[in-house]
Amino acid sequence: MSAKPTASALVIVSALAGAPRPAEPQVPPPPVFGVDVRVVAVPVFVTDKSGRAVPGLTADDFEIEDAGRSVPVAGFLTVDAGAPAPSAPGPENPRLVAASRRQFLLLFDLTFSSAPGMLKARKAALAFLEKGPQPGDLVAAARLGPAGVELLVGFTPDVAQVSRAIATLGTADQGRLRDPLGLAYDLGFVPSETTGKWGLQIEEAPRGEDEKRRLVLQLARSEQNAYRQRVLGYVGELQRLAQLLDTVQGRKQVILLSGGFDQSVLLGAQGTERADNAQAVAEGRLWEVQSDRHFGDSQTRGTLDALFQALARSDTVVHTVDVAGLAAGGGVDEAGFVPTGSGRGSLAELAGRSGGRFVRDSNDLAAALQEVLDASRYYYVLAFEPLEAKQKAGELRKLKIKVKRAGLAVSHRAGYTLPDAKAVAAPTAQMQAAEVIAKGLSGGALRLRAIAVPYRNPQGQSSLPVVLEIDGESLLGALSQKVLALEIYGYALDDKGRIEDALGLTPGLELDKLAPSIKAKGVQVLTAFRVREGPVDLRFLVRDRATGRVGSLRMTSVMPSFESGALLLSPPLVMDDPRARVVIPAPSRANQNLEIPFRLEDTPFTPQAAPVLRNGEARDVCLMAHAGSGPDTAAKLSAALVRDDGQVLPLETGATRSVADADRFRRLVVSVTPKGIPAGDYWLRLSIPTAPGAEESRSQLPVRVN
Repeated sequence: MSAKPTASALVIVSALAGAPRPAEPQVPPPPVFGVDVRVVAVPVFVTDKSGRAVPGLTADDFEIEDAGRSVPVAGFLTVDAGAPAPSAPGPENPRLVAASRRQFLLLFDLTFSSAPGMLKARKAALAFLEKGPQPGDLVAAARLGPAGVELLVGFTPDVAQVSRAIATLGTADQGRLRDPLGLAYDLGFVPSETTGKWGLQIEEAPRGEDEKRRLVLQLARSEQNAYRQRVLGYVGELQRLAQLLDTVQGRKQVILLSGGFDQSVLLGAQGTERADNAQAVAEGRLWEVQSDRHFGDSQTRGTLDALFQALARSDTVVHTVDVAGLAAGGGVDEAGFVPTGSGRGSLAELAGRSGGRFVRDSNDLAAALQEVLDASRYYYVLAFEPLEAKQKAGELRKLKIKVKRAGLAVSHRAGYTLPDAKAVAAPTAQMQAAEVIAKGLSGGALRLRAIAVPYRNPQGQSSLPVVLEIDGESLLGALSQKVLALEIYGYALDDKGRIEDALGLTPGLELDKLAPSIKAKGVQVLTAFRVREGPVDLRFLVRDRATGRVGSLRMTSVMPSFESGALLLSPPLVMDDPRARVVIPAPSRANQNLEIPFRLEDTPFTPQAAPVLRNGEARDVCLMAHAGSGPDTAAKLSAALVRDDGQVLPLETGATRSVADADRFRRLVVSVTPKGIPAGDYWLRLSIPTAPGAEESRSQLPVRVN
C-alpha cells in the first residue's frame, strides 16, 4: 500500500506551466483588498496629567472633525494591549482590526552612532524584547546606514525573529532562509520552549588603541560640507521611512537608537564657536567664518520640517534613545564622535516634534521604554466616513479628535489622504501584503477557503495538511492576460505568535488550457505545515500579480497529541476527483517531503474546502478516524445538515465503506444525498458510534446547499 499518491494522479501545474518556485520579492502592482477605502480608522491615545493611559472611555466621549466639519463615529473599538490576543478572528470591521494593533519599529542608526554604543543598544533591545512587547503587539527591526533604511524584518508577531535580526543587524545574511514577505528574518530558525532569550549572544570583540582612535577621529576628519550632506541624506531617509510606513494602518512607534547628529548644522554655531566667529568678524577675518556653520543651513532645516510633516501624515511617532547615554563611562571611544557637543539636541527634537519620548543617560533601556508601553496600553480606534469634498488623491485632509472629559490629552494622526492606487510604490505593496498576514485579516477581491486535517504518517511524523481553495470566478472575473501569474503565501503560527512554518510560491497558469477548469472549480493549493502540538493559527494571502487583486484568509486549527489514545476525527471531507481540477502541490519551508493523506488505498481524492451540495445529487464524504478505541468497521455513519439555530435536517445516506491504512487512520466513506433541503448555508455533520452506551462522536464542516 502506497503512503503517497503518484504525481500523475493529480493535475500538476508544474507539468503545464513551469514548476512553482519559492516566491521572492517581486515588483507587483499595489494590492486591492476589496475593503471600502472611504471608511477611515484612527487609533486615538488618551493620557491623564501624569502621562498614564486612560481606560474605560466610550464612543460618546469623543468628537471627530473631518476637514473642520463634525462627523459621527461610525465604528468604535477599545484596546487593552496587555490583554491576551484573540486566538480567532472576531466580527469587527477589518479596518478597525488593522488599525488596532500596537506596532513598534526598532531602528538602529549606524550613521551617527559609535560601535560601542550600537553594541550596548543591541543588547538592551534584546532585553527589552524579551519582556516588553505584549502578545498582540507587532514588532519590526531596521537599520539606517550608508545604504539608507534597510528593513531587516517587517512588522511581525514573532518577536524571536526580530531578536535574531537584531543580534547581527543583518551582517550575517549568508545561510539564512529568507521570507519573501519579511515577516521572519530566518525561516530556518525556530526557537524552542527552553532556549531562553532565544539563545542569542552578542559578544564585544576586543579592539586595539589604534582602532579606538580611528573611531574617535572619524568625524573630526570629515569636512563640514560632507557632514551636512550626511545629515541631509539621513533626514531624507527618515522621511522615506515615514512614507513607507504610511501604507501600514494604525499608529507606528519608531524606537530610534542613535547618537544623534550635531544640531549646529540646523541652528548654527553655538557656545564658544559662535563667540570665536563673532570675534573673527569684528577683526575683519571673514574668510575664517563658514556661513552655513555660523547661521545654520536652511536646506537642512526645510528637509527636517518635511520629515515631521511626513511623520504626522503617516501617524508615526519617534521615540529616541541616546546610545551615548547607554555607553556609560564616557570612554575614549565615545568622546568627540559628534563634531561639537553631542547629538542629544537632534534626538530630543525628533522625539518632541513627532509626539514621542526622548530617553537619555539610561543604561536600562528596557525599563525606560516600559514607560512607552504603559502610555499606550489602553487606547481606542475610531472609524468614520469622510465627508464628500473635492480633494485630490494624496492631498492631506486635516483631522481633529477631541475628548469631552476635562484634564485628558489626546494623541492621534494629524490628517489622512485619500488613496491613489497608481501612486503606490512597489515596496509598499509588499508591506501591505505582509500587514494582512501579520494582523490576520480575511477578505479581498479573491475569495479563499481552506480546510486543515491533522495527520501522522506511518513513520510517526506529524504534520498539518491544508487544502487552500481559490474561487475560480473571482480569479477570472477581470482577466485578459493569457497567463495567470499568482503569488501565494501561507504561514503557520503557534499560540504565542511564533512562525513555525511558511509557504511561498509563484505559479503561472496558462489560461488557454486551464480556464474552463479554473472557472468551474477554482484552484487548489495542497500543502502540509510542520507544527507542534497545540493551537495553530493559519494565515494565507493570494495575489494576482497582473491586476494587484488580493485575497486573504485566517483560520485556526489544533494539532492534537496522537499518543493520547483518544479517538481523533477529521472534518467531513467532501470528495472530488483531482483529475478534474487544478491542484498545486506545494511543500512548505519546513516540510519539503510533502505527504498527501487524502487517499483510499492507492487512489487519491481531493477534499473540497468550500463544498456545495445539490438536492437530489449524491456526494461521497470521507471521515478520517485515528486510534482511540477504534471505530466499529461495520458501523454505519449517519449524516445530517445542521442550521445555525440548531435545527437538524437528516440526509439520505448509503452504506459505509471502511478502509484501513498503515498510518493507523481508518477512512470511512459514505454517500450523502440532500432531498428537499432549502437553499442556504449549513453545517455538514457526520456521527460515528463509539463504545456501547457512550455518546456518538461527531465532526462537522460548513457547506452550502443549492
